[in-house]
Amino acid sequence: MIKAGKLVFLLTFFAFMVQSLIFFSDNSDELLAIPLVLILGGIAAYFLGKDTDPEDAEFQTNIFLWAFSIRILVGLILYGWGLAELFGDEDASGYPAGWKVVQSWYTDGLDGVVSSVISLVFDRQNEGQALIWAIPTMFAGGPSRMIVSVTNSFFGAMLVVVVFRLTRRIFDAPTARIAAVLITVWSSIILLSASTQKEILVIFFEWLILYLLIRSRTGITVRDGVWAIPAFIAVFMIRFYALYLLAAAAIFRFIISKPEFLLRNIAFGAVIVASLMIFLTSSGLVQRDFDRIDRLNERVEDWRENVSASTGSGVEIYSEYESTSVAIPVATVYFFFAPFPWEAFSGSARNAFGAVENIFIIVIILLGFPAIKIFFKDKFIDMAPIFVFCVLYAGMHIWGLSNVGLAWRHKQTVMPLFFMLLAVAITQRRAGLALLTNRRRTERSSLSVIKAN
Repeated sequence: MIKAGKLVFLLTFFAFMVQSLIFFSDNSDELLAIPLVLILGGIAAYFLGKDTDPEDAEFQTNIFLWAFSIRILVGLILYGWGLAELFGDEDASGYPAGWKVVQSWYTDGLDGVVSSVISLVFDRQNEGQALIWAIPTMFAGGPSRMIVSVTNSFFGAMLVVVVFRLTRRIFDAPTARIAAVLITVWSSIILLSASTQKEILVIFFEWLILYLLIRSRTGITVRDGVWAIPAFIAVFMIRFYALYLLAAAAIFRFIISKPEFLLRNIAFGAVIVASLMIFLTSSGLVQRDFDRIDRLNERVEDWRENVSASTGSGVEIYSEYESTSVAIPVATVYFFFAPFPWEAFSGSARNAFGAVENIFIIVIILLGFPAIKIFFKDKFIDMAPIFVFCVLYAGMHIWGLSNVGLAWRHKQTVMPLFFMLLAVAITQRRAGLALLTNRRRTERSSLSVIKAN
């Protein structure tokens, strides 16, 4: 079925084109999304097909086209069929920001480009997605919502490829394929990819950095370090505080690399991280960012509570529990498992499928439990940067921001770790079943995913 990715993409493109001509016949700006779908899909498929392993190259190409096709169709349903409000589209009002950037480019030329880049990097963090959306919006000639949706769908599909490659690097190709399929069909990731929020851009760049941190078994190479720089900048522009969490993951990677390369990795990593932090500190950005977190927490507290009440996605915990020893565990449960199954028939449509998804999260944890030993013992060195980032990110939203009203959205950042856990457990069971049923005697050596490399 996965091998039909190319055919599915062609059929999806045809359906997308026909429906777009119908729904957006009076808005030519939206129609520019049609060639964008073909361009992004074609370029990605071409480069993904260049993987050194022909079988993996074929899988990557097809799973990307499957993921991209699903996401652009959901985007069409949201904004072409007019169902965005039904599924919840809060925090999507920023999509015209790309057009505002383009207008400054039209007015001021090259000076406008430089000015907008400097402003988004140094002054207006958390709005950097506008720079990414501005590029296709410039060709559309207007604030096209479908342009933004298709762009986000592309990054959502590329996230599938990143998770595949990361899982293949740590475990093996069969496990990576399972993880890729899981994230391809996970409805929350699909919805975030198809919408005009910035969330999927953040998740993609965060996991791209995590992949670059562990891609080389001997530590971060110069090539990976160079590729990581624009990804770090993108994260800083879009969600500035995530940069510090990723920096912590990078430092941990330097420390726990293989002993024979320990000094080299620590020295190289220290230079990169120290240079970055010295620049940020000397420019006053670090202190400003921490002050900004405090102001952000105060300014949007009411807004988060309103979103929580309207979507049913969580509650304000710390105002209800005086003891933090009680509040933190409660907030943790809400972060990972709210909305709860019994809340499926209350609140918005998003709340309903969120409750159903959380049932699957519980199932993932139960089925993936046997693989925890592999994660925390046998593969600790490889997995450590991922653990550090996920723990810090979840912890910040559980405790630091004192509100889990937006837990549904932020929880998706750590979901790839759950998919990897379940994929390892499934691979182990398959190998064990093959051994027990005598189908393949050669499976004995690959019963443990640890030995698969």
